[in-house]
Amino acid sequence: MAFMTNNPSHRRDEVAAALKAGRELGPEYDEALAASLVERIDDTIEERVRHHVARQTPTAPARTGVPSNTVRFVLSLVCLGVSIPITGIAAALGPAGTLPFVWLGLIGFYVVSVIGLRR
Repeated sequence: MAFMTNNPSHRRDEVAAALKAGRELGPEYDEALAASLVERIDDTIEERVRHHVARQTPTAPARTGVPSNTVRFVLSLVCLGVSIPITGIAAALGPAGTLPFVWLGLIGFYVVSVIGLRR
């Protein structure tokens, strides 16, 4: 509840006032009084947990959207490592005009991958 404060003596005063009102109203209001106290306690616990979690959670640095040079370098090495065997296979088993298409496909893969990293 919003009217609860962080002052423990104020909370004790509120609980004492609720108990006194419950005694004056009679036993037919005991369930409503208990529900009200449980709700106040739950709200207080939730507030403290939220505050503790917020204090313990480090803030993440903002992403710039630009891939790091390390990721690009690794992707380049992977493309180069894959291109050598694919070139050999295409030259040995494929028709004569296959090699330029293989290299265009590898270059296209690299370009699409780098553009995908920027998102």
